[in-house]
Amino acid sequence: MSDNQFKNFVNKRFFECIEILKKRNLISSDREFAQTIGVSPSNLGDIKANRRSVTIEILNNAFKYFKINSAYIVTGRGNPFVEANTLSDNAAEKKIKEVIVVATQDTDGNVTVPLINHKAAANYLAGYQSQEWFEEQENILLPSFMLKNGICYALQVNGDSMEPTLSEDDWVICRLLDVAEYGNIADGGVYVIVSENRGIQIKRIKNRLHQYGSVKCISDNPKHEPYEIPEAELLQIWKVEWHLRSYLPEVGYEWGDIQGKIESMEQEVKRLQNQISSSSPN
Repeated sequence: MSDNQFKNFVNKRFFECIEILKKRNLISSDREFAQTIGVSPSNLGDIKANRRSVTIEILNNAFKYFKINSAYIVTGRGNPFVEANTLSDNAAEKKIKEVIVVATQDTDGNVTVPLINHKAAANYLAGYQSQEWFEEQENILLPSFMLKNGICYALQVNGDSMEPTLSEDDWVICRLLDVAEYGNIADGGVYVIVSENRGIQIKRIKNRLHQYGSVKCISDNPKHEPYEIPEAELLQIWKVEWHLRSYLPEVGYEWGDIQGKIESMEQEVKRLQNQISSSSPN
């Protein structure tokens, strides 16, 4: 999904919520909505025309005044609104800040991506919707050409289930998929799957959402058995875009042996060429 496509999905869901507010007679127009959340009507019009993106500040104010669910706007999961009777006063106050972090650019165009190490990954489910949780993590600056979309994470690999492709302590740079992309996930790609029961897992995916309502998670290491995760348990899916490793794997004996045989063959060809040249008549 391109940057523009992602922006368009987010903007579309945002205006779906505005239309619901109109049907509930909570607002009479886009102008009233804009004035209530502190945005100029022209800026809201630019968002509607996909000339601008919905910002975190707008999402926070939309929740503050109308209980619009930020997580739904960004990912498409959950309900469009956080109903008042489902939140305590403290939870409602906290919910204003529950926005999935969007990578930001510095003045040189580099993108700040949060680093999720082993410890952070273990606590991800408890904090992944909190801006403060992401701000507590270290981050890495990457050039913008490496990242297709604004919501990206760097995750440290844990365990041996994806060996030899990914090793313990490697890093993968991932982008968060929109729910609308799930149906188009190609079989065999490497993804990070976040689910209620298994937390964060890095696996190859076999997409069975259309047929069986689940994804099959497959390890590259045959010692680990594949398993299914029902769609209802999926919280997020990230596509692995880059792989970072702090060392180069050693060359195996088989590769070195093949190279030695090739060099011997090249020497033999040269010897035969010299022999032919020396025996040919002048």
